[in-house]
Order: sequence, then C-alpha cells, then structure tokens
Amino acid sequence: MAEKEIKITFPEVKMEALEFFLREQNATVEKILKEHLDKTYEKSVPQQVRKFVESKMEEPQEAVQDDTEPQRQTRGQGRRSARQNVVREAVPEQDSGMQQTEEQQDEQETGMTMEM
Repeated sequence: MAEKEIKITFPEVKMEALEFFLREQNATVEKILKEHLDKTYEKSVPQQVRKFVESKMEEPQEAVQDDTEPQRQTRGQGRRSARQNVVREAVPEQDSGMQQTEEQQDEQETGMTMEM
C-alpha cells in the first residue's frame, strides 16, 4: 500500500515540550497524529466508501500472492501471441535457412490450408 507523507509546521519550542511529555507516556507525536487521522477518517468517510477503499488496499497484496498462479488472458491480451509462442517452442525451426511467413505459421497452428 502506498502511503502519503504529510508535512506540517509547528513551533519548535512547543514541539520539544510535547515530545518531552509524550516520552513519559511512551508515545510519539507521529503515533498520536496517526491515531487521530484514523479516527477522523472513520468519522468523516462513509462506511461504504471505507469498504471500497479497503478492498483497493488489499488488491496489491492479493496480486503478489496470485503471481504464482497462471494468469487468465482476456480479450485483447494477446491470446494469439501466447499461442504462437507455444507453437514456436514446440515446433523446431526448419534448417532450410528460410524463415516461415506469418501465413505459414498460422497454417501450422490451425492445421488448415487454403489454396486457390
């Protein structure tokens, strides 16, 4: 999940005093601000939108886990290219020194020929 950094200005003397007293409570300014942002987010953003956002945050993690599984190709994702690669790997190239035309490759793939 990508995170966005927030920068704010605050008087240095006040920050030093705040950090001093937060240390006594085993807390940090960052931790307190993060908790407050989370509460404000839950209070301000409707539940349905939060669910949608959470689902978007989980997708990158699922994509990393799903990388080990073969991906299903959909229209426009080059099914033919993938099929050609498999056929080319399975069929050794001829030693005649001539490269096959695309039509010849298509004929090999489909097993059909058309002559006039």
